[in-house]
Amino acid sequence: MERKLTKAERKDRHNRELCILAKQNDLRAQTELLLENEGLIMQLAKSLEIMHDLDVNHYAGIELDDIMQEGRFALLEAAKSYDVTSATKFSTFASVVMRNAMSDLCRKGDSSFERQLADHGIVQVFLNDNPVDEDGIPEIEKVDTNRIQDPVGDEAVLRVMIQKMRNRLVMLPAREQRLLMYRYGLASLEFKTIAETAAFFHLTEKHMRLIEERSLAKLRAGMNDGKIL
Repeated sequence: MERKLTKAERKDRHNRELCILAKQNDLRAQTELLLENEGLIMQLAKSLEIMHDLDVNHYAGIELDDIMQEGRFALLEAAKSYDVTSATKFSTFASVVMRNAMSDLCRKGDSSFERQLADHGIVQVFLNDNPVDEDGIPEIEKVDTNRIQDPVGDEAVLRVMIQKMRNRLVMLPAREQRLLMYRYGLASLEFKTIAETAAFFHLTEKHMRLIEERSLAKLRAGMNDGKIL
């Protein structure tokens, strides 16, 4: 008498059958394979999102949906290279392939924030700012304009300012963070007009201006709080 297969075994058998068809570029089988394993893709994506801190506060331009999409592509690639006669379950094999691809995507975003701000973001956000120290004295009045340029020192100061701005930016409501990131290209390096930003977030231009002014006021106040970081 043939042993009754467990639920996990039935699912693996079905995955193997779909892999055979997927290797033949059967679109229906590929779609079904994705649907069958969407839970696994979600589980891996969420674990990587937490591990790499890729939420709205990270500014890497990578979100959970991006990680999942990368996982879906990787799953289909895994199906085409999977040996259906292997003793290893397809889900186990695919998990390794997906995690590697998804991790590579996450790592691309890990180091992007500081470079993007240094090259494009910080000047745009604080272009009209006039920072003051804790005594209310404008910093510009204390700068010796005849001093010898120190590129290393300037870069160090810039990195501190970037980190400070990052620390203050995460204190804004999530919606305001997204608006500023989109408007000033902190994630995509594409600066948008008020009209473009308003249209993207389904706002009137007047409402968009009010939100932006309020958000930048909070951000500038945080940058001028007299603290190093």
